[in-house]
Amino acid sequence: MSFRTRDVPVVKEEPVMTVPSVGSEADTTDVGIEKSAVDEAMRLIQRHIDKEARNRWVEHLDVRDLCPRQKADLVADLARLF
Repeated sequence: MSFRTRDVPVVKEEPVMTVPSVGSEADTTDVGIEKSAVDEAMRLIQRHIDKEARNRWVEHLDVRDLCPRQKADLVADLARLF
């Protein structure tokens, strides 16, 4: 199963909508930051998978199908996000 996120817009900073709640303001801000971080990580993973699928001339490719070097590059790029 490959990750398909083509319909997810890439946004560097996503505006955080504040919703009145019992929790503190930090709780709502953290949720917005986490969501954008997850979206960015998914976009990065999909970019690596798509690139390798084009190189192999296949339509779908899973993360587990990447070679160890490509997995290491993916992990290094993900580490740079955080």
